[in-house]
Amino acid sequence: MRIEPVPPHAGRTLDSRLQEALGSLQELCIDSGASACAVIECGDLVFAERAAEPPDMPAEERSIFWPVPRFPRDSIEDAMRQYRQALVFRLDIAGSGSRDGATSKIYDIAGRLESACFYGGFYLAIGLAAGNCREVFCGGEKKCQALTVGKPCLYPLRSRPSMEVCGLDLEAIAAKAGWKDLEADSFVMGMVFIA
Repeated sequence: MRIEPVPPHAGRTLDSRLQEALGSLQELCIDSGASACAVIECGDLVFAERAAEPPDMPAEERSIFWPVPRFPRDSIEDAMRQYRQALVFRLDIAGSGSRDGATSKIYDIAGRLESACFYGGFYLAIGLAAGNCREVFCGGEKKCQALTVGKPCLYPLRSRPSMEVCGLDLEAIAAKAGWKDLEADSFVMGMVFIA
């Protein structure tokens, strides 16, 4: 694979580049296995109510991104509100065989889209997946290595926070994407904030 530098975008505005990129990303999303995808506006994102205390769970189920991220949630909300548009995508569990299979595929699709954004000149794209990255990548490990002081994540280029952990209201986002009629347990979602 040969990587070419990003050519200058002479004569094209950010909006025209963004619209062109969104079309290409939607195609890539479907080609990568997503059941559906939609572009949504980020200005009025809905965040779920924050629990006073994080859920109690055994240490072997925790990860750097689950059940709460290791960074302040209010700064996550502020950062997400700075984006104008995002691509949200879903994977139907019935077509994936299992929830675990669908969740794993969501991480793969989010990574592909995030990479495509970067190589397309949208360097600040952020991909979010579904569920706990530990269950997908490090299920055989005793605990998340990134929770050990001084140890890095074993999969830093593949793992990412989930939409739930970032506090996004999944039902509201599904409704914005036009997926109101689907049962909440019948699919998993991912999202890439683009520009």
